[in-house]
Amino acid sequence: MIRTISFLIVALSFTTAMAGLEPVIPDPELTPGELCDTRDSDFKEYRYEERIPYCERNVTSSRKKDIYRDYNVSLKKKYNYTIDHFIPLSLGGNNSDENLWPEHIKIKELRKNLELETYLDLRDGRITQEEAINIIVEAKLNPPIQISAFEDILY
Repeated sequence: MIRTISFLIVALSFTTAMAGLEPVIPDPELTPGELCDTRDSDFKEYRYEERIPYCERNVTSSRKKDIYRDYNVSLKKKYNYTIDHFIPLSLGGNNSDENLWPEHIKIKELRKNLELETYLDLRDGRITQEEAINIIVEAKLNPPIQISAFEDILY
């Protein structure tokens, strides 16, 4: 079983790299996530019943280039990516480099409405900020990449 799981991880990594989907998830050393704070220059206001600090979007083209470089995404491939806030601004994330990463548009499509739905739940008080962040972090660290190509090998 462990051998099968190891094979699957290697095969999945190889397949996503071959498909040009690297990076698939944020690098925890480069992008651990960071929350907005009243000391941030982009802080605008508190939001929601929890009074969560909100930072306005402020990511320059120059900073985007730096993020692509840090993640080894070539400039000719950058059009397949979007610079993503690991913790979305709507959930209390900020614009620091520690909260930005290049997300492949095909990976982002796999969770199309998740950030909007999570934001609405937070805004309407159905979940806490901590719960909202956990939902988003879990989804971004575990994208539902198809492994159907390996089913005939595994079963």
